Amino acid sequence: MLEEGPPADLEHYKKGPAPPPPDRVLARLGTSGEKTVKTYVAGWTTLTENPPVLVREYKFGAGTANAMAVALPGDQWLIMSPPNQLSIAEVEGFNAVGRVVALVENNGSHHMGLGVGRACFAQAVTYAAPRAAARIRKKGKDFGQLEPTAALQPQLGEKVSLVEVDGDKIGDVVVHVRTERGNVFYAGDFIANLKELPQNFLFRLMFKLTDSAPGLKVFKMFFKFFVADAVAARRSLIGEIRANAPTILVPAHGEVIEREDLAPTLIQMLEAAG
Repeated sequence: MLEEGPPADLEHYKKGPAPPPPDRVLARLGTSGEKTVKTYVAGWTTLTENPPVLVREYKFGAGTANAMAVALPGDQWLIMSPPNQLSIAEVEGFNAVGRVVALVENNGSHHMGLGVGRACFAQAVTYAAPRAAARIRKKGKDFGQLEPTAALQPQLGEKVSLVEVDGDKIGDVVVHVRTERGNVFYAGDFIANLKELPQNFLFRLMFKLTDSAPGLKVFKMFFKFFVADAVAARRSLIGEIRANAPTILVPAHGEVIEREDLAPTLIQMLEAAG
């Protein structure tokens, strides 16, 4: 589940199937989530509108992951962990509301959607942290430029931040977006919110033994295998959460969740994981 496999033929993805219903990705958006929001791109859930933040679940093998799209200044868009399939309707939807200029991977184990994104959005540049880029160049296909995330900073504006996490092994990046509904935090693989344990016996056992699922959890299995210095990583994440207290969490794997006590809850979880 942690490692995405190689992409199939890109023509298949450009002609991809209709995207999944957007309501499946949400765990709870509270009373404010009941209001009518604009649909920017078919199949993508609109979490916020100022700036627009969209989420879409996609499948890889037996697992699922979340892509997150964020509107940047000048009608430009960033897609974090781009999905491995895109329908014509999705591509046309993004083109109708601006230009996708950045495809960013949250770490070196996520690379399945880069070729797809590049085929569908020719103007987009790919980005990753240095260690992620090195890993993707070894394991990925059609990954593009893989510019350092620092090169993207001038295009982000005042409301979006990309942060490389300390203690990483595979180049982890998290995202903060300051919105009308509070801060959205894309936590990558560090935090998961899976509804149930995997069906595969081995993964099911590993998730259970590391207490990585079900529910809102520190993804301890990821820490065990893909983090070089867990203490430094937890300290880095806690610092980011304190500085940019989130109200909406987008994990790389599992359901989006909104709660008023999200920041102290995540800090408590990370401190207890040590």
